[in-house]
Amino acid sequence: MEKVKQLPAFYLRLIQHPLPLLLAVIFVTLKVWSNIAIGASLFIGLRSGLIGLLVYGLALGLIFLLSTKPLQKLKHPHYSLKSKYWVLFLLLIIYFFNYGSIIDVLQRQGFMPGTPLYNYLPGYAQFSILLTSVSQWKTPANIIGLESYMFSNIIKGQMMFVLLPLVILSTFRMQCLRTILSGGELKPSLPFLIFFLTAFIVKGITATNFFFLLYAFLYPGFCEEFYYRGILQPIFSDILRSPAWGMGLSVLLFALLHLPDFIFRVYSGSLLLALSSAGNVLLFGALMSYGVYRTGMLWPWMLIHALSNVVGF
Repeated sequence: MEKVKQLPAFYLRLIQHPLPLLLAVIFVTLKVWSNIAIGASLFIGLRSGLIGLLVYGLALGLIFLLSTKPLQKLKHPHYSLKSKYWVLFLLLIIYFFNYGSIIDVLQRQGFMPGTPLYNYLPGYAQFSILLTSVSQWKTPANIIGLESYMFSNIIKGQMMFVLLPLVILSTFRMQCLRTILSGGELKPSLPFLIFFLTAFIVKGITATNFFFLLYAFLYPGFCEEFYYRGILQPIFSDILRSPAWGMGLSVLLFALLHLPDFIFRVYSGSLLLALSSAGNVLLFGALMSYGVYRTGMLWPWMLIHALSNVVGF
């Protein structure tokens, strides 16, 4: 009951902070802009944007209500300011390399014009060919019709989003693996786990859906949550001395990474539809970030992320 009484103050703090307001304005603007571009009315665009804000706002409030323990922020051991900046610099190099890798793949697949970006990187073209050939081996997953790119994404994702960041953290004597399976508070994540698990079961537990869930957990679920929420978010927060801005920057980078694929493959050159979908990713990332911040745990949100990808919302 005490938590319910605190809920208005929670929402008041939320709307008074410039970051949630900025994200809300970006989201609604993208929805209005994209809806008008495809011939819908201003009213429909506003309705779409405001309903999205309402749904995610209610989800944030639910996490707040169910958080009964003190704030369970992900924390790293103490380290020097110089170390923080070096770690952040190296992590951002990984981010931009991954961005280039997405463009490279889109060029190799013919979705983007030009010579593949990383053809100029010695050995990278051969590495891509090797991954492609291995991905085409007969496995239970591709026999039932799942795409061969999944194996390639898992390998590259684990290397770039998990293994390399772990090497960097180990080099600077930082640890974060303990935050994946231990500590924190599970309760605030349970409604979302139950909701998405139910949606997955309703969709049908077929072999195709099972393998897609396995892929979604090993790549976007595990890799992206580990990198953005488990590593970038606390480091941004520490350097900026602001959990909100730490979450905001990590979420922005998370959403921007999806843009090339949305623009050139998913929506075949439609910038506005791609931006609209990136707006959805922005709010979803904000929900994941706040969930990790409040609970101090990664693994439930990894599974929620994976299930969300499978069920499509």
